[in-house]
Amino acid sequence: MLNPDLDERHRRILKFVVESHVMRAEPVGSQYVRMAYHLSISPATIRSAMKRLEEEGLLGHPHTSAGRVPTEAGYRYYVDLLMEPEPIPPATRRALNRLGKGRWPAIEDLQKEAALVLAQLSGQLAMVAMGPTMRMGGAENIASQPEFQTADRLRALVALLAEPEPLTRALDSFVDSGGVRVSIGGELGEGAMRVCSLVGTGIASSRFRGSLGVLGPVRMPYPRLLSLVSYVGERVAEFA
Repeated sequence: MLNPDLDERHRRILKFVVESHVMRAEPVGSQYVRMAYHLSISPATIRSAMKRLEEEGLLGHPHTSAGRVPTEAGYRYYVDLLMEPEPIPPATRRALNRLGKGRWPAIEDLQKEAALVLAQLSGQLAMVAMGPTMRMGGAENIASQPEFQTADRLRALVALLAEPEPLTRALDSFVDSGGVRVSIGGELGEGAMRVCSLVGTGIASSRFRGSLGVLGPVRMPYPRLLSLVSYVGERVAEFA
């Protein structure tokens, strides 16, 4: 699907809607966009712009709400064209320094520690694959997200975590990525994967090739997570 050609106003409003929905996990209305972002244009103008974005397939309109939510295509447009990765905060860099203290006696130890730290810092499900094995951390993070509070979705998520072959295959696709990238929703597959996104990167050292990433709902703070996954991947490769 080709990205639609949006002018600056529509791009700004789409960015506002995506970031508001990520923060609040609720449909976003025109009045909220205007107040939250101090826009000088009228709610009617914002509604018109949001309608255009809906017609372009970038926003959806839940039947029970007057607000809009980003579609998968809307998130893809945001990730590819609108967002900028956030700088790694000093506190996060300090937390990651422990990955580089000395040489680890075994790859498994580094893998375990990387999964633990990545889960804690991301607030998502962390996955680290080195050689034939994958270690996960932070399953409780993803299970607590609003997207998985219905019985059907939680059941599908539990099944996915119990039989993680689809996750392993998805993470393996990042081994030769040449940098951090994002797979969104249907790009990952069906079932529980269909409502998730994966931010991942390849990692390589003199001892192994692998990949790591974080899995969460499509409604993810992508600017922060892309920077975090990239930085953790660099640290793991450096000290493996």
